[in-house]
Amino acid sequence: MAEEILLNYSLDQDMLQRVPDQRILARLDIEPGPDLQQQADIACDIVLVLDCSASMDEPFNSNIKDITKRQGVIQATKNILPNLGPQDTVSIIFYASQAYHIATALPANQPDVIERHIESLTDYSGGTNFEAALKMTQQVIKSCPNVTKRVLFLTDGNANYGKPESINQMVSELAQQGVTIDSMGVGKDFNFSYMRNLSKPSNGFSELLDAPDNANALFESLLVNTQRTVANNVFLSIMFPVGIRDIELYQQVPEMRYYTAKLGQDGISRIELNIQTLRRDKRNIYILKANIDAPTQDNNQKMAEIRLDFDIPSLNLTRQREACNIFVNFTDQKTHPMRDTSVDNLYYEAELTKLYSQFVEIKDQDWQKAVALLQEMIQRVNTLGDNERLTFYQQALTTLQKDKKLSNDDLNRIGQSSSRSTQQQLADIIPPSAQASVLDY
Repeated sequence: MAEEILLNYSLDQDMLQRVPDQRILARLDIEPGPDLQQQADIACDIVLVLDCSASMDEPFNSNIKDITKRQGVIQATKNILPNLGPQDTVSIIFYASQAYHIATALPANQPDVIERHIESLTDYSGGTNFEAALKMTQQVIKSCPNVTKRVLFLTDGNANYGKPESINQMVSELAQQGVTIDSMGVGKDFNFSYMRNLSKPSNGFSELLDAPDNANALFESLLVNTQRTVANNVFLSIMFPVGIRDIELYQQVPEMRYYTAKLGQDGISRIELNIQTLRRDKRNIYILKANIDAPTQDNNQKMAEIRLDFDIPSLNLTRQREACNIFVNFTDQKTHPMRDTSVDNLYYEAELTKLYSQFVEIKDQDWQKAVALLQEMIQRVNTLGDNERLTFYQQALTTLQKDKKLSNDDLNRIGQSSSRSTQQQLADIIPPSAQASVLDY
C-alpha cells in the first residue's frame, strides 16, 4: 500500500561538531500522499454558533459605523451557502444569556431555509453565555450525519455567564470526538488570547474579523478547509531520547502554536498533539528545537522519534500509522556546516507565538517586563524584515511605555499578528503536480 501520509524533515545544519550542548533545529512537514492529493471534496457538517447578545448591534468597528456587527455576521455566514457541497449540512445555534436551537443538519439544497434562519439572528438579544452555547453544540453535533464536523464559534466579547472550567471541559470533549472548533471575534471587547485557548484543543483557527469583507472571505475559507479534509483523528506523537533537552515545538502552519515536552517517569520526554485533520492540498509545518550532546564514538545521534496516527474516511482506513526518526550527524572535521537559513527564519518567527503567550500572562502584572517582551518581538520581526509588523509593534511599544497599558484592540492585533506565518504564506500549499518525494528546500 502506498504511503497515505508523508513525513519529511530537514535540519538547520547538515553536520555538527563533536562538542557538547549544541542547539539543533528541525523542520517537520506532514502532507498527504499523491493519491490523497487527488481526492474530491468530502461531505461535512458545519455548525454555526453565533453570538446574538445586545452588543452585536454596535458598529462593526470604530472605522465602519454604517454596518453593525450583527449585520456583518449575517452577511458573512450567508456567504458560505453558494459553496456548500451536495452532501454538506448546516446547523445553527444562537446564544446570548441562554442558547437557542435554531436548526440541525439542514441539507445544502435548502439555501433559502438556511438563509432565513441566519437572518433571524436579529430577533434575539441578551448577555453572553459560552457555556450554554457549547452545551447546545454538544447536543446538536450528535445528529449531524457526516464524519467531518466543524464548529464556527463567533462572539464579540467575553462571557458574562457560565463557568470557565465547564467551557474548557466541553471544548476538550468536542475535540476528542473529532470536532474542530474555529473561534472568531468582532469588536473591541473580543479577547483574542482567550479564544485561542478555546480553539487550541481541536487545532482550530482563531480569527479577528476586522472588516465585513474579511469576514466574508474567512467564512468561505473555513468551509473550504473542511471540504478538503483527507485525514481525521490525526495525532502527532514525538519522543525524545534521554539526553535531549531544552525541547520546544512550534506549529508553524496552519496556525502558529507553541508546545513544550513533558518528562515521563521513565525519563523520556514526549510531546503529543491533536492535529485533528489534514487537508489534501496543504501541508502542516512544525519546528523542533532542542539541545543535544555529541556521541563519543558514533557519527550520528537520534534527536526524536516521530509517530503519526490517523484515519482516512474516504478509504475506510482507521488507526493508520506513519513514523520516522530524526537523526543529527556529527563530525570531527573543522568544516563549516551547510545551513538551511529558512529553518532558522521559521524558528525566529515561530518564537513570536511563545513571546506573545508570555506577554499576555505578564501584561497586567509587570508592565516593564511586558515592555521587554515586546522589545524582543520587535527584534524578531526586524530580523525577518517584516516592516508591517515592525511598524505596528513599535507603535504598540510607544503606547505601552507611555500609558503602561494597551487597549484591547492593540492586544488583539498583537495576538493576531503573532499567530500567522508570513514566512510561509505559500510553503504550506502543495502544488497540483507534487509527487511523493523529499521536499527540496
